Amino acid sequence: MPERIMPGLGLRAFYDPGQRNWGTSLSEDLRLVSALVQARATSRTAVLPATGTAGQIAIVPATAGVNANALALWDQSPAGAAAWVYLTPEEGWQIWIADEARHVQFTAGAWVEVPRPGVVRIRTLTATAHTLEPIDLGSILETTGSSAVTVTIPAEATAAFEIGALINVTQVGAGIATVAAAPGVSLNGVTGGLVALDGQWSGVALVKRGADAWVIQGALVGAVA
Repeated sequence: MPERIMPGLGLRAFYDPGQRNWGTSLSEDLRLVSALVQARATSRTAVLPATGTAGQIAIVPATAGVNANALALWDQSPAGAAAWVYLTPEEGWQIWIADEARHVQFTAGAWVEVPRPGVVRIRTLTATAHTLEPIDLGSILETTGSSAVTVTIPAEATAAFEIGALINVTQVGAGIATVAAAPGVSLNGVTGGLVALDGQWSGVALVKRGADAWVIQGALVGAVA
């Protein structure tokens, strides 16, 4: 029977005995299943120790120079000795992080927190310009500096947020926060429009209501223009 790739994890199956060195392939696939079914990792920020513990799974810190964001398993290496074995994450993988007591998901090349009911992620904006990106979805973006900040809603061709996407912006610092729509994007019906928030500690909600169409509601200094 010809070998084929199964749906889901992409495991190899239905090959003839001896095909593609099947014993090694099968072992690699079983290791993948063992690691990802009810997956849990000790940490995603701690530096990997030189020697792990039997069965340990961790995520290599994003700041690591080698294997950043990979899933690291302390297991038997191809050479037969105990060693770290690395799995390259794929979009959508979810892992429970023990030292944070939360789930994270691999999204757009990074491990991000999975939203929990009643808990909203807060992202601090330190630059004077920020273009919305997928990681902002469901977050509160806080502008904290004394300089003016512009938050730009990108065109759908740049970042394809789903209809119904919600992102909040709060001006925590003294610098005026302005929300601007990129060319071709409408904000409250105004194409390429912009509007400032109504001072420190004011906030707004941004909701995508259609293709390149967003609504802004909250404490605004005036109408979108």
